[in-house]
Amino acid sequence: MAYELKAKGNERYKEGDYQGAEELYSQAIQKNSHEPAFFNNRALARIKLESWAGVEHDARMAMELYGPKDPASLKSQFYLAQALLGLGRPSEACEVALAAYKISLETKSPNSEPLSNTILRAKQAIWAAKETARLREADETLKQLEGLMEAECTKELEQLRLQFEAGEIGAIGYAEDQRILRAEAQKKVDNVREIFAASKGDDMKERVVPDYLIDSISFEIMHDPVVTQSGHSFDRVSILKHLQQNPFDPITRVPMSAKDLRPNYALKAACEEFLQKNGWAVDW
Repeated sequence: MAYELKAKGNERYKEGDYQGAEELYSQAIQKNSHEPAFFNNRALARIKLESWAGVEHDARMAMELYGPKDPASLKSQFYLAQALLGLGRPSEACEVALAAYKISLETKSPNSEPLSNTILRAKQAIWAAKETARLREADETLKQLEGLMEAECTKELEQLRLQFEAGEIGAIGYAEDQRILRAEAQKKVDNVREIFAASKGDDMKERVVPDYLIDSISFEIMHDPVVTQSGHSFDRVSILKHLQQNPFDPITRVPMSAKDLRPNYALKAACEEFLQKNGWAVDW
């Protein structure tokens, strides 16, 4: 019966009815709470609904049921990292995703690339939080303005939550409206920071490292980038260390050796120029 409910949930998920899928997976869990796949399925449905606290719960339950040595728990760790990001806990997300990423490389898991992207998002969120603190410390007026904008966004999100709980909007609409409100709030913050930067100079500009300068293994800015046959670039030290233990492309998982690497001179020049102009990036 539990597996039949799971199968029905899968059908609802394929149809885009994520709330219906979540309900069916919940029924399956009630019938059999010892099957980790059920928690993984519900976590995925909840990711679509951006119900992050629920995703965290389900991912942790699946990881506990699978056990630390089961390769299937990699998917649960990936879901957990996404949940922690959604809950505004990027340091925890980065820690979880990094551990899973190392295992995914060793096992040639297809989760390597999405885990790599999650780690990068987490590091960017950690840096963004540091930048927010730096900018607000540098200017009291900016701190007060951004505080007011955050309070306004929090109030609107709370009103939206009450609408959802009253049944005025559905789960998918609730998730989408939350995303829109947060995006609009961030746009207001970005506009204010641009105005302050224009009037007060470079010290008030938000500092950002472009994604293409970051190594997908160490997640640091590259110093000596090389390119693989698949067209992906890595820092030479990182990819050589990877190849000593795992002789395959970390992204495509195609067999590869050191002789397949070629210097990426254009990217190296871009990295050097960025670091010369942005000394702070060494601490990224």
